[in-house]
Amino acid sequence: MSNAKSAGVMTPYVYFVDPDKAEIIMEFIEGQNARDMLTLDICYKVGRCAALLHANNIIHGDLTTSNFVINKERLVLLDFGLSYYSERIEDMATDIRLIKEIFTSAHVAIRKAFPCFMEGYVSVAGRKRTDKILENVRNIEQRGRYARMT
Repeated sequence: MSNAKSAGVMTPYVYFVDPDKAEIIMEFIEGQNARDMLTLDICYKVGRCAALLHANNIIHGDLTTSNFVINKERLVLLDFGLSYYSERIEDMATDIRLIKEIFTSAHVAIRKAFPCFMEGYVSVAGRKRTDKILENVRNIEQRGRYARMT
């Protein structure tokens, strides 16, 4: 979380870590879950957050609208339990694939949610890098688990 914060993504402050007791004390984030108040502007900001993480080789691992909280107009990213470091485009594409699935299932009523997310992503990552990642997302979608049978 500290490295994500250094990358420009709002995260809770970590106050204390005790690895022996598996204990972490961190800031409680007041606010509403982004999942419950999603707008196109929030989708754009989520895209920027994802790109900031990926620019610093941080893979969230559970990039969903449930892991963002709106706190006084700030978007705060939570739950780094599945996060890891990777320079692989495939890993970044996996993050993008998950949020795309969330937008097209849980938030289907919000038209253009994923395109707005991608606009935010491109604003940080640039078009060339984003196109490489999206090509990998398409490859992932064509694999058996994600491919739709017709």
